[in-house]
Amino acid sequence: MVKTLFDIALILIFTKIGGLLSRKLKMPEVLGALLAGVLLGPIAFNIVHYDNNIKLLSNLGVIMLMFLAGLETNLEQLKKAGKSSFAIGSFGIFVPLVFGTLSAFLFYENTLENIFIGVILTATSVSITVETLTELGKLNTRAGINILGAAVIDDILGLILISVLLTANSGSGSASLMLTIIKIVVFCLFGVLAIVFLPKFINRLTQKIEPSRTLLTFALAAALLVALLAESLGIAAITGAYLCGLLFSQFHHKEYIERNVKAISSGFLAPIFFVSVGLEASLEGFSVRVIAITAIMFIIAVIGKVIGCGAAARLFKMSRSEAAQIGVGMISRGEVAIITANIGLQNGIITQEVFIPTILVVLLTTILTPILLRLAFSHKRAHTPS
Repeated sequence: MVKTLFDIALILIFTKIGGLLSRKLKMPEVLGALLAGVLLGPIAFNIVHYDNNIKLLSNLGVIMLMFLAGLETNLEQLKKAGKSSFAIGSFGIFVPLVFGTLSAFLFYENTLENIFIGVILTATSVSITVETLTELGKLNTRAGINILGAAVIDDILGLILISVLLTANSGSGSASLMLTIIKIVVFCLFGVLAIVFLPKFINRLTQKIEPSRTLLTFALAAALLVALLAESLGIAAITGAYLCGLLFSQFHHKEYIERNVKAISSGFLAPIFFVSVGLEASLEGFSVRVIAITAIMFIIAVIGKVIGCGAAARLFKMSRSEAAQIGVGMISRGEVAIITANIGLQNGIITQEVFIPTILVVLLTTILTPILLRLAFSHKRAHTPS
């Protein structure tokens, strides 16, 4: 217990210092947290070890991250973008998935592992993009709204893909896989119905109730229970947590819940998750082959989103500059790719040889996205919707 408490204290201190340094360099805090994990783990000083206690807190951190992502989703903006966002999100998944899977066959023969590598490359994290667009005053442009909407679609489709692959990895046969797909469809259908109808009913009941810690406790319990329900149905727990976040994003007291969940997540659980990624990483087996895998994954991570999302934007009569802005805005992988890779590693679908390149791709796209976004928005004045 003493060692665990000391490890957690070190993790929180190192991630906070790393986050502050990242902010100084105008980079997102997640970058500093990842580097903190690398420093504390076997790659550098090897002070903190990945054990069951860290694993438990890390898994809770992932659930809270996805619950918070759902809470922060603006469904009204998603409705505004509508069909174009759905197309951009779908193309933004399809192109990297196909290119990523096919390129993985250059290194591996296992089809499931190769598809999972493609799934890792479909991820999008718009937190970095949102920060940059806010700085530039371009968040409410047509490109900005479509990026936000497409990212939501991207997340939902990506979570469904992860759930399907986890079932396929269990080796329980095609009948079980079909059953899981049916479960996913039913689960998502009930989730959508809950998101549409439940908030209206609950808001009537809670309209005159002041937000309190009791409300927060029930919200956290709901996130864990929906995550548990998803897991018990053979669907990834993070899918349930995300849908629960979308549900609570419609409540009157959403801001109170979001603010407090963010404090718990960002202040305690999320740093442990990001550091655990560095703790799991190892330079054992690092070679020219790993560098080659990283290079190919990075190229596909960039061109997959630029081509896929950009092409979809052009189908909806957006200008070339808007298509480029949307494609570039979807490049960053951030915590979503890390969560996906971590699930793959823990379930034995991918190995360290893929895990290390994933972390490097996340770091590179995190650094590259703000630079390319500034360039993309400097050429032509973006269209702002009326």
